Amino acid sequence: MLPAPFRLFFVAVPLLVAAGALAMAAFPRRMMSWQMRGPGGTTQRIEPSETRILMMRVMGVVVAGLALLMVVANFAFIP
Repeated sequence: MLPAPFRLFFVAVPLLVAAGALAMAAFPRRMMSWQMRGPGGTTQRIEPSETRILMMRVMGVVVAGLALLMVVANFAFIP
């Protein structure tokens, strides 16, 4: 049996990964858009394509599912 800090680490890290992945899936435009400054001082917002947004949503859900599976598996293997 592992001490409590190790068990907390093996639960907290996958939960943080799952939260970040779900945020990526929920708000892909906010996490992937940026502003470009031109030579004349003008700014332009650069947006990702629709295919990239769809793939970010799918991969965010997949990564969150795997991270939550890791949390459940840690409880099964490390009592």
